[in-house]
Amino acid sequence: MGEFELLQTIYDASKNLGCSVTIGPGDDMGEIVLGGKRLLLAVDQLHVGRHVELDCAPEAIGRKAIARCFSDIAAMCGFPVCSLMTACLPTPCDDQWATRVFSSAKAHAEQWGGPIIGGDIATSDCEHAMFTVTALATPSEIGAVKRVGAQLGDLVCVTGELGNSIEGHHLTFEPRIKLAQTIQHTLGVDLHSMIDISDGLAQDAGHLASDGCSIQLDASSLPLRSGATIEAALGDGEDYELLFTCTKQPPIDDVTVIGNVVERGDSKVIDEAGNAINIRGWAHE
Repeated sequence: MGEFELLQTIYDASKNLGCSVTIGPGDDMGEIVLGGKRLLLAVDQLHVGRHVELDCAPEAIGRKAIARCFSDIAAMCGFPVCSLMTACLPTPCDDQWATRVFSSAKAHAEQWGGPIIGGDIATSDCEHAMFTVTALATPSEIGAVKRVGAQLGDLVCVTGELGNSIEGHHLTFEPRIKLAQTIQHTLGVDLHSMIDISDGLAQDAGHLASDGCSIQLDASSLPLRSGATIEAALGDGEDYELLFTCTKQPPIDDVTVIGNVVERGDSKVIDEAGNAINIRGWAHE
């Protein structure tokens, strides 16, 4: 069973979680109602040797572990509250290396508004270290922006630039938390859906499509990062930019219109000629 088949099995088994769960599995964050207030929660993993190179600086590892999870907060237009972090370290492990990872994670979690308040450390015979970050956030007064909700006629917009993230961007990106809040504040109810691009534009755009609509992308309008091709922008992943649909373009710098929401055909993501975009992004196999 591949990643997406496993995820769909989980989603299908998680449809009746009780009235206190207002957003279940399948979005960037889950949401619960606690004491009459809504709380957003997300968890993400970083495997050394898979999500970062083995010789990656420990400071960059700690930063990315936090940034990956906090990017989910941005995707929901949330406000960070705090975070938890766990580590599974190989035996033996360099104590100084581990301390440098944690110190960087701590500093960046505080910088982005969600300080680390707890966690756990374990050692095992695993070959390389693994870190897990859980983030807690609150939605805006308008509410969390979900992946579902795109409407026919919407513009498809993206922040920043895309593609070639392997050249350094995947280690230095800033979670778009404040920009997401600005977009929601500016657009209000005209903002219909949002996701952060982690697995590649073409793949993640499919998550915004519904049974009644497809995402049509104009490849010529994609904002390319230095050294990137259109194919890289569609499939590379690790951009951690925001992809969203809305009725009008927000008058905000660093936002580009790259397509439209159209009536659903055979494919979730199509080009301007109506042809399926089959470029595949990241998948855990």
